[in-house]
Amino acid sequence: MADVVKGPDGRQASGDEYAPEDRTAFNDSKAAAAWNEGAEAWDQFVESGSDYYRHEVHGPALLAASEPLPGRKVLDLGCGQGFFSRQLASRGAQVVGIDIAEELLRLARAREAQQALGIDYRTLSASDVARELPRGSFDLVTACMSLQDMADVSGALDGTAAVLRPGGRMVFSVPHPVTDTPFREWERDAAGRKRCLELSGYFDTGQAMFHWNMPRLMYHWSTPYRRYTLSEWSALVTGAGFSIGSLSEPRPTPEQLAANPNLHDCSLMPLFLIFDLQKTASEQHHAAPPPSPRRPGRSSPPQARKV
Repeated sequence: MADVVKGPDGRQASGDEYAPEDRTAFNDSKAAAAWNEGAEAWDQFVESGSDYYRHEVHGPALLAASEPLPGRKVLDLGCGQGFFSRQLASRGAQVVGIDIAEELLRLARAREAQQALGIDYRTLSASDVARELPRGSFDLVTACMSLQDMADVSGALDGTAAVLRPGGRMVFSVPHPVTDTPFREWERDAAGRKRCLELSGYFDTGQAMFHWNMPRLMYHWSTPYRRYTLSEWSALVTGAGFSIGSLSEPRPTPEQLAANPNLHDCSLMPLFLIFDLQKTASEQHHAAPPPSPRRPGRSSPPQARKV
C-alpha cells in the first residue's frame, strides 16, 4: 500500500506537473502578497500548536543551535508573525525581526504590544539588510524555515555576512534537500503506518509554488519558494563568506513519538536540516550555484514550507 505525500505535513497531493503560469517570476512583491493572503491562517496554524514539527522538532533544535543568547544582538530573517523571534527574546537576546509581509508583521507587533519582549519588527527584505542596517552590528542571524521562501537567497546571505560582526554566526533551518524532492511516496504496512519513502527528482531544483491545502489550516493559499540540492546550499553559504561549522538533522525523541504519533515520519527519514555557519575573516564575492539541469517545460512541484 502506498500513498503520494508531498512534504512532512502529511497532505495528499497528485503527481501532476504544474502549469506554466505557476512558474512566473519569483520576486519580493509576489512573495509578500502571497504571505499577506495567508497571514491569518498561518498565524493560527503556528500559534495553536498545529505546526507540531515547529513546536517539537526543528524549532527547538534551531533554538538550541542559536545559544548562547543572553545579551546577544540577533537579526531574525523572515520572522513572520514573530514566533521564533519571541523564542529568542525570551532567552535574553536583543532581537530585530524582519519580514516583507505586512499582515504577518501586524500580528507580530500586536503580540509585542500585549507582552513586550523588546523586539524591533521592521518591514524589510532580507536581501536589503546590508543597505538598511549597520554593518557588523549583529552577533547572530537566524532564519527559521524561511530562507527557501525568499526570492533572492544569495542576496540574503550576502547581506547577512555584511551585518554580522567579525566571527559572528548564522544559524538557519530548511527542509532537508534529500527528502524535499518533487516526488515523495510513502509505502505503508498493513496497519497504515509509514514504512519507507520513495524519492525522485532531487536534482530538479529551482522555483515552484507550494499550495497550503492541509486539513489543519483554517483556509488555503499558495506561496512561491525555491528548492536547492545540498551542494547548491553549500555553494550559496560559502560563496557569501561563511564557513560551515556543523549540520544537524533534528528528529523526535522516543518520548515525543509516544506522545505524538504524527511525528513518526521524521523519525524514519530526515525532514529538516540546520546549518550552523560562521562568518569568515574575509568575505568572498558571492557566486551563485550553477543551474540544475531539468527537462524542458518542467518546474519543481510544491513541497511543505515552514513546517
